Amino acid sequence: MTDRPRARFEDQPTAPLAVQIQSHALALDMNLDGVSHADSLIQPPAGNCINWVLGHVVASRNGLLGLVERAPVWDDALAERYLRGSEAIGGEGDGVLGFDRIVADFRSSQQPLLEGLGALSVEQLAEPAELFGRPMDRMSKLSFLVFHEGYHLGQLGLLRRLLGKPGGIA
Repeated sequence: MTDRPRARFEDQPTAPLAVQIQSHALALDMNLDGVSHADSLIQPPAGNCINWVLGHVVASRNGLLGLVERAPVWDDALAERYLRGSEAIGGEGDGVLGFDRIVADFRSSQQPLLEGLGALSVEQLAEPAELFGRPMDRMSKLSFLVFHEGYHLGQLGLLRRLLGKPGGIA
């Protein structure tokens, strides 16, 4: 587990989201301890492998980063293999990234995401946004995308156990 600076957002309406994002990084480190690239490609009986799930999280961070007015972690071509509805990954193949790269890219997006969250004004959070064709404000969309990320990061704990590894989080 690495020591990470903690963002402080006193009087910041996005503080609860920042706490969740920080928790996501901690959960990621615990759930991926001892997981190799080869492990990440093992397809479970149902669902997607660790490589796809974490790649999907990183690809989805592009949306979060855009909402907090920061640069995406991946370009569209790199993210395409990991988008919702893409084919399951069962081994090496076109567009499949190395697991270490995906983990590093998740980590490199952490600080810009936290800084962007802390920089948003109440007025910016109230701006109109849309998700799945439904109108909402930017804060609501951010909240959903942070939930979405936590949902998938939770899957990593189950996938880790399917690999025969002990639970990463006690």
